[in-house]
Amino acid sequence: MIKWTMINMNLLLMFLMIMNNLIFKNNNNNNYNNITTYNRNMELYSIQSPFMKNMNIIKRRYHTSLNNNLIIVQKNNNEDNLKLNNLEINNFHKWLVGFTDGDGSFYMKGTERDLKFFYGFHLHKDDISCLEHIKNNLKLPNNINIRETSVQLTVTKKQWMNDNLLPIFDKYPCMTIKYYSYMKWKEGLMKSLNKVSSNKELMEYKTLINNYEIIKDMKIPYNHMNDHWILGFLEAEGSLTIESKRNSCKLFISQHEKSKKTLEVIKDYILNNWKPIDNTPMFIKNYLLNNWNDMIYLSKTNKCNVINLTTANMDFLYYVIIPKFNNMNWYSIKYNSFMNWQSIINIYMKGLHKINNNNIKEYIEYTKNLNKKGINKIDYNIELYNNIINNNKPLYNKNYPYRTNSIIHSKKSITGVGVFVYDLNNTLIMTFTSHVTAGAHFNCSKHEIAKYIKNGNVFMNKYILKNILLD
Repeated sequence: MIKWTMINMNLLLMFLMIMNNLIFKNNNNNNYNNITTYNRNMELYSIQSPFMKNMNIIKRRYHTSLNNNLIIVQKNNNEDNLKLNNLEINNFHKWLVGFTDGDGSFYMKGTERDLKFFYGFHLHKDDISCLEHIKNNLKLPNNINIRETSVQLTVTKKQWMNDNLLPIFDKYPCMTIKYYSYMKWKEGLMKSLNKVSSNKELMEYKTLINNYEIIKDMKIPYNHMNDHWILGFLEAEGSLTIESKRNSCKLFISQHEKSKKTLEVIKDYILNNWKPIDNTPMFIKNYLLNNWNDMIYLSKTNKCNVINLTTANMDFLYYVIIPKFNNMNWYSIKYNSFMNWQSIINIYMKGLHKINNNNIKEYIEYTKNLNKKGINKIDYNIELYNNIINNNKPLYNKNYPYRTNSIIHSKKSITGVGVFVYDLNNTLIMTFTSHVTAGAHFNCSKHEIAKYIKNGNVFMNKYILKNILLD
């Protein structure tokens, strides 16, 4: 009887795992799609559900069939796991501040007789799960207000905010101009709690809090930038796009020019702290590192005074951005968009979009508007994706950059598609799309490049130039 009960419990947990909104989590930054293998080429991924405390859910082969075995491993309630839980809480707090910087609000409402301080979110109804996470993780005393097309979560209890909210935002500060809103809001809240100002005196804060004016002699503490803040900010302000006509994808974050410095700090932080995963093929890694500063760029301010921070290089997205974000917990509906987005990137990187296959064409067409919400939301179709990945052989060589593979395939031949630069040990170290671009890199004419390709002599005493890829 006991044995049968345990079996039923395991089946129930597995069912809940599939049905719930899962939060993807990797414990090893090197794991991504088919890059890292585990025992007989089976990839190991860890998926954590927010509804199943003290559980690690192990799923073999990421992006395969839902029929694959799920192994549920019970955590021991020991000191190490308590530390991990504390780390997860701290990471959630960092994420929360980033998400607040994008979609949260600090404000005041009311009159002199009934003046209230507010902190909260007003989101699309698809993001009710996100607000549930915030409410549960913060142990918020207020309930979620569900409307026809939106959901709202606010807290107004001043003592609760003083005891629970201020410690978070003081430890992990905002890093947009909302930092000044928070500081003004906090000042008013403290005066109200300590009864050093009347409601009449505090009324001026209603307009001061969100007037976008900086506080003299107070600077935004950008040195607190971190991975989880970036993810939270991305979930609030970022966009993931698929350009099927160009067979490419983009990630960008838009901000008013007043927060241009924030975008610059995000760019510098990523370039200084993130790197290609260890399993990146050597040639691709060298290509990325040699062009590292060009992988993320800021646009010019448009007529609406908006600036975009963009990354669009497919190799950078595949070997840097996606592994990093797969290694953290997502909490908003944008996770659904992210799963669609990274599945298309994986299809592109393998060259499967070049196959004359209706399933692949339909899947790419289906997911191209992945940021829609409500009844038009593009749900992540794992079964169709798995069918594509498991039943089609990649056309592209995993050792070459996406652009190189694209050129090779479009030419139908590897001869004459560009310039391939080898060292004296016949190791490919650089590639160019034409003699002109190679000449510009080496500061010589295209004719000089063509001459060394033809005669096979050593170029600049250390390179061999080819117009073909060597096996």
